[in-house]
Amino acid sequence: MRNGSSMALGGIGTAGSAAATEVVKKADLVIAIGSRLTDVVTGSRSVFQNPDVKFAHINLSGFDANKAGARPVIADARQTLRALNIAAREAGIRPDAGYVEEVGATKNSWRRFLKDEVFQPTTGEAMSQSEAIGVLNEESQSGDTVINDAGTLTGDLHTLWDTSNGTNCHLEFGYSTMGYALPAGLGVRMARPDGEVYVFIGDQTYLLSPSELVTALQENWKVTVVLSENHGAQSIRALQMGTAGRSFGNELRHRDESTNRLEGEYLKLDFVKNAESMGARCWNVSTPDDLRVALIEARDETRSCVIVVETEKHHYGPDSDSWWDISPAEVSNDPVTQDLRKQYEQDKKSQRFLG
Repeated sequence: MRNGSSMALGGIGTAGSAAATEVVKKADLVIAIGSRLTDVVTGSRSVFQNPDVKFAHINLSGFDANKAGARPVIADARQTLRALNIAAREAGIRPDAGYVEEVGATKNSWRRFLKDEVFQPTTGEAMSQSEAIGVLNEESQSGDTVINDAGTLTGDLHTLWDTSNGTNCHLEFGYSTMGYALPAGLGVRMARPDGEVYVFIGDQTYLLSPSELVTALQENWKVTVVLSENHGAQSIRALQMGTAGRSFGNELRHRDESTNRLEGEYLKLDFVKNAESMGARCWNVSTPDDLRVALIEARDETRSCVIVVETEKHHYGPDSDSWWDISPAEVSNDPVTQDLRKQYEQDKKSQRFLG
C-alpha cells in the first residue's frame, strides 16, 4: 500500500491506529474501497458509533459491496475514484475546513505519541518490536518493500509502518498464513529487481520455512530477513491471556518437570548459525543502533541477509482503542476467566449491526 496523503491516519480496527479509530467513530459517511469489512477492520462492528453513519462501498464483489447496508458500487476501484473526483470537482464539493483541521490535529498528536513513547526504549526491557519497526521505517527508502504474514508483526506493521517515503507494505492479513512471507519475499524480488525486500517475521514463522534461503541462494535473489526473536507465538499467547487469563504452550520453552507444562526455561536457539548454513550473511543485534548498522550493511550486500533482533517477549504495540469479538468461555470455574467474561459482555454492547 502506498499513501502520501496529509490526512492519512493509517488502518482502522483492531490492528489500526488509535488516531484512525478516534476519527472513524464520529464519521457520518464511510466510503469503503475493496474491503471485506472483516472483524479486524471494523473492530467487530464496534468502531462506527455515529448513529447516523451511512456507507458507500466500491467493490468488484457484490457480496462485499452490500455489507453494512452500503450503497454498493460494483466497479473497478481506480476508475470509480477517478469518476468521483471529476464529479466532486464539477459539483464544487470541497473538504470542510474544520474537519480537515480536526483530522490534522489528531494525526499530529498520534505522530508525537509514536515518536515520544512507542518508538522509545523501555527501562529494564529488551528492544520492543515497535522500536525495531521505527528503525526500519527510518532506514527504508523509496522502492523498498516490507512483507509479513502472521503474528504480532502483522498488526504492528499495519499500525506503525510509514509509506509516506515511497516504501511498500505487503501484509497477508486474511488467514494469518505463517510461513508465507519468505517465499513471498522471493516472489517480490522476482517482480521488483530494485530496492530492498525486507521479510520481517517472528521466530516461530521463520522455523516453518527457512529453507527458502537456499532457493534464494540458488537463484541469486537477495532478500533481507529481519527476524524478531521474541521466543514464541506471542500473538496467540496474548489472545490466551485476554480470553482465558492463562498461558499455555505458545512459547519456545522447555517442559517443566514439576508441572509437566511448557513453562520452563526459554530455549536457546541460534538462528544466525542456522541461516549462515544456508548461505545468508547474518547479524545478531539487541539495540536500535546495532539494528541500524546491520540494515545499512545489508543494503550493500549482494546475497541474502538475516538480521536476528532480540525483542521483548510480552511488549506489544500501541492499543488501537478498538474492540475484537473473541469471547472468553461462557462457563468456567476459573475466577480469572469469569472476570474476563464479564468484561467481554460489557464490551460487546459497543457492537452495532448496520444494514
